[in-house]
Amino acid sequence: MLFITFLWILIWGGMFSGIYNIQSPRFLSDPFSIMQGVRSLFPILAFYLCLIWILAKRPKFPFLRNPLGFLMSYSLIGFLTSLFLSVDTTTSIYWVSIYLAPLLVFWSILAEESARSIVQKIIYINYVIFFFIAFSVFPEVAKILLGRARLTSYNHLPFNLGLMTKNGTGRFALVVFIVAISRMSSQGKRFRFFWAASTLVSLIILAGTQSRTALLGLAICLVLYVLLQGINWRFLFLGPVITAIVWVSGVKWRAHGQWDMLLSLTGRQGTWQRGLEMIKHSPLLGWGFNADRLMLNLEHMHNSYLHAMIHTGIVGVLFFIAAIIGIWYLIFRHNLIFRARGAQGSDKPLLMESVMIIGFLTARSFFESTAAFYGVDLLLLIPAMAYVVLAARHESVPLEEPIAEVS
Repeated sequence: MLFITFLWILIWGGMFSGIYNIQSPRFLSDPFSIMQGVRSLFPILAFYLCLIWILAKRPKFPFLRNPLGFLMSYSLIGFLTSLFLSVDTTTSIYWVSIYLAPLLVFWSILAEESARSIVQKIIYINYVIFFFIAFSVFPEVAKILLGRARLTSYNHLPFNLGLMTKNGTGRFALVVFIVAISRMSSQGKRFRFFWAASTLVSLIILAGTQSRTALLGLAICLVLYVLLQGINWRFLFLGPVITAIVWVSGVKWRAHGQWDMLLSLTGRQGTWQRGLEMIKHSPLLGWGFNADRLMLNLEHMHNSYLHAMIHTGIVGVLFFIAAIIGIWYLIFRHNLIFRARGAQGSDKPLLMESVMIIGFLTARSFFESTAAFYGVDLLLLIPAMAYVVLAARHESVPLEEPIAEVS
């Protein structure tokens, strides 16, 4: 478990960095620039260590009949495309390798007999990171709401690691909200104040960022929460509060009461059109990972499916779509939404949270490049999908009992 924890921390260690920090002329100019460049190689180290472990242990491939297998296929196609079709092979191979790294970590996890407990620990590592970053940006967002600072498109990350878009900030806040409301309904009074405070902080951040994708996710997660939890007196309070936040933050503040502004794509359609033009020149296999930044003047696709298509063409995007459809098929096929109501112990909130996170990221995928490249969304989605897969495979076993085999 310590080895896997180390690998997962390495993968997170490369977040908010990239090979561009090494390629920058400032790379060796000061200690901070050196740290940023070195951090970009942490996921590569995790990829290498996982690959050595797999070659040495030769564990059974765990992704058969598993939506994660479709993501693996998508990334392998991306690896070949990056190798032979990319306009910058080094950059593309770097980004596809660090995309593969968390999948290889979960290959090693799902090969273990104690896979479910390890996945739980990985999810908790994610939660610690999400809570830390959300609480770190809270003072900045609060100042904006109080009129003491100007609303901008970015928030500052802790430790001077850079800037994060409002949509990114909203994503961190929404995950905190998901965890807090599920824990308030499933854990005792001991931590009730902390979860209530976390819910309040997350809602303030969501309102302050005015992120439409996060507000849409908030509405979707509330619906899923009702289905997962059943009718509860808390809805008498939460329902109107969330409705008010979505209305005030999304419609009144962000769109100034104009519905056409609320539905505006804020320039995304232009990027989509330019991306489609590039896809037409290599429709089957695309142009390799990071192709949008390399070929569209550093533009970002802001759509998972077009992003996957410019990476891997029609062949790859079909695997990517299959991963999203496949996880929802498992959720409904194995009745996991209603099984969550009868789950016991730590499994109840984890199953609820995993389904709500998948719901949020599915909605987000139409307006952001969720899980189509290495990023926060990918490291959030993979553990949630793995937990759902384990629950679906053992529907006849009470969720709170140990699972001895996963493949």
